Amino acid sequence: MSVAERRSCQSCRSQFMIEPEDFDFYKKIQVPPPTWCPECRYRRRLSWRNTWHLFKKKDARTGEEIFSLFPEESPVKIYEKEYWNGDAWDPMEYGREYDFTQTFFSQFRELMRTVPFPAHSVTNLSNCQYCTNANGLKNCYLVRASTLTEDSLYLIWDHMSKRCLDSHMTNRCELSCGNINTLRCYKTFFSADCEDCQNVTLSKDCVGCNNCFGCIGLRNKSYYIWNKPYTKETYAGELKKLDIGSAKTLEELRQRAYAHWKKFPHKFMHGRQNAGVSGDYISASKNATHCFRVRGTEDSKFCQNFLDGPAKQCYDYSNWGENAELVYECLIAGMGVYNLRFCWNNFPNVKNLEYCIFCPSSSDCFGCVGLKKKQYCIFNMQYAKDEYEKLRKKIIAHMNEAPYTDSAGRAYRYGEFFPPELSPFPYEATEAYEFFPRTEGEARREGFVWYPVKKQSYAVTLQSPAIPDSIKEVKDILDEVIECAHKGECKEECTGAFRIVRDEIEFYRQMNIALPRLCPNCRHYSRLALRNPPKFFTRQCQCGGAASEDGVYANAVEHFHGDGHCQNEFETSYSPERSEIVYCEQCYQAEVA
Repeated sequence: MSVAERRSCQSCRSQFMIEPEDFDFYKKIQVPPPTWCPECRYRRRLSWRNTWHLFKKKDARTGEEIFSLFPEESPVKIYEKEYWNGDAWDPMEYGREYDFTQTFFSQFRELMRTVPFPAHSVTNLSNCQYCTNANGLKNCYLVRASTLTEDSLYLIWDHMSKRCLDSHMTNRCELSCGNINTLRCYKTFFSADCEDCQNVTLSKDCVGCNNCFGCIGLRNKSYYIWNKPYTKETYAGELKKLDIGSAKTLEELRQRAYAHWKKFPHKFMHGRQNAGVSGDYISASKNATHCFRVRGTEDSKFCQNFLDGPAKQCYDYSNWGENAELVYECLIAGMGVYNLRFCWNNFPNVKNLEYCIFCPSSSDCFGCVGLKKKQYCIFNMQYAKDEYEKLRKKIIAHMNEAPYTDSAGRAYRYGEFFPPELSPFPYEATEAYEFFPRTEGEARREGFVWYPVKKQSYAVTLQSPAIPDSIKEVKDILDEVIECAHKGECKEECTGAFRIVRDEIEFYRQMNIALPRLCPNCRHYSRLALRNPPKFFTRQCQCGGAASEDGVYANAVEHFHGDGHCQNEFETSYSPERSEIVYCEQCYQAEVA
């Protein structure tokens, strides 16, 4: 019987626990226990993930500049996606024998810089422009990290939405804009954490509501403004005074809504239809521990960003899901994946892969790049099954005897994900930067890649203050290069300028929404401020008895603990320094029932 062990993280030197069930999982998939703590493992994977940035890079075959996930400065080679998918080139031609006089990762670095990557990580796209990290999109523009989305623009992390704009972490929404973490919402605008809502604006944590404005914590309500009920007739009159078609009024209402939301209790985690879970943004899951933004996940731990399930018995696995099982220390895998270890960008229908990159429909491969429908390959060379199994064991032994050491002095034996310094992306362009921002000096000292990337410059034709305040006043704007209000001076990867496309202006006019004053990057970062981070804290419920402990919120009903302070503790992504009122499950449900 395994027992819990406390260990020191090889990267940050902090202490972390390996529980008995963790040892059981590692034994089942035949890998050694981790030497990095869960947060450092997550950050290491994310340093290999460019979620939404697009660059121009020369195609290694044609020399033409094409849009790509990879910047021109990246040492990897790329092919245009359709050519990469075809049979005109053979990745097996790059095969090489394993050299036992060199470390595994130093050899793998040379292989991954020789075999061309596809310009984008996408599959099954139809009539889409500037979309990446995507599957099954149709008629989309600048939609990233999404699946089965249609007729939408500027979405990141979406699943099955239609005709939506400028949103993040959305699922099955329609005719909506400016949202974050919304599910099955229709005509919902600038709202967060809402589900099954219709005609709702600037609202948070509302479920089954319609015709609500500036509300929080409502269930199955209609005709509410700032959590105050109205008749249908008076609601329509009051709504006319709240004109989100005016940029000035919209911003004033946005700030009022944010302040209003903080006057009400927040549930310690975002999640519904779960059993035995911990983490945040979890739904329809069972025994999902320390997970972040997962759906349909069972018996898994330290997993993040599953757009859809099922995903079963997975550890330290980030991005995608959709029929995944026994996946460990992997990034970007989905559509039927089984028994993957230490892999990046492998889909669909792959199994028994280790240390592989872009190997669709392959199985039983070790240390391969770019293979398609192959089996029993090592370093892109084909072997008989018996030869493959003998050589694989020999290489694993060599990895343990002669580990790779990175610039930060960390040792990489068998069982570690790819070193951050091998990543094809600069740290600032990765998802790691969003969750764990670092300066250049800090990133370099911690062993991450950092190099300057050429940025485009734009000749602005319309200054931000010159944009008409009301959408009704906007005339011809499609040919304008609009100045971002941040003017490239923020820390939000501002592009300095942006354009409005035809589908976008038509949507704003139809829904009476003011034109944005910020570029898409800055708009994305403004939404990130409404998303909790994947970092968890142990806290006590802030219900003080008849009211919140700070006295800001008066409870509507008596709670199970009476007039005394609630003693329930929980794991939450709301840090102790934040100003939100955070309640446990029982106290929260008493207030929103």
